[in-house]
Amino acid sequence: MDIHAQISRLNNENKPYVLATIVKAEGSVPGKIGFKLLYEPENKITGTVGGGALEQQVIKDCQARLENNTSGSQEYILSDKMTVGMKSENSQLIPMMCQGRVWVYFEVHQVLPAVYIFGGGHVGQALSYFLAKMKFRIVLVDNREEFASPESNPHAHQHVHDNYIEFSSKFEPPSNSFIVIITHGHQYDYEILKNIYQRQLPVKYVGVIASRSKATQLIKQLYNDLGDKLNLANLFTPIGLELGGSTENEIALSIAAEIQAILFNKAVPHLRNNSRQ
Repeated sequence: MDIHAQISRLNNENKPYVLATIVKAEGSVPGKIGFKLLYEPENKITGTVGGGALEQQVIKDCQARLENNTSGSQEYILSDKMTVGMKSENSQLIPMMCQGRVWVYFEVHQVLPAVYIFGGGHVGQALSYFLAKMKFRIVLVDNREEFASPESNPHAHQHVHDNYIEFSSKFEPPSNSFIVIITHGHQYDYEILKNIYQRQLPVKYVGVIASRSKATQLIKQLYNDLGDKLNLANLFTPIGLELGGSTENEIALSIAAEIQAILFNKAVPHLRNNSRQ
């Protein structure tokens, strides 16, 4: 598999990697401008920046940059003889006989927080549109095949056609995930919600579209079914921020804004606050 196909696969699977590219070179050096090395965790390497000691140092720097989440460039001096003024503050000396310099740009790609959208109708489609312009991975789940497809939901990264209740009882979202429940049937909403809290999934956010009265009933039913010690701190229903509006785009915008606020731990006017006073 070539390096571009590998990058496409990693992006589709939402896996971390670092792409190191030679952007400038002077003198006699093993790698030329445009040479690329793709680093994956556990030292899986695709491509090359020229081999030898330079490549080994670039791999080490890829690992460090992935751990620290720092993209940026680095100058390497390839020389077995050090002369006055050769090394600058931000350059690294690599003992090689090449007698040249190489500049490498490191592009770090971390795992994106996932947003699981249960329901691919009008609001789900609009929400995917807004979130696709932000740094999220969108997983669209619907029990209707025509909605769980790239044709009806082109902005989702992954489409899952499955029974809502069965999927919510078995999926394993990462701990930094967001869950949005906006299905086409109230009977689905509660069963999905119940599965999430019964399984104690450690997600950042669970949002359910609901009126204030429906939200109150959902919470009451959760306590009745799962016990009054249930921690619902990450449950947001009614979903969204108090931005105003009632169209699918306006509702989706308020949900996307709420997710962004939770991600960055910002104090904002959540609709759920009024329903719990």
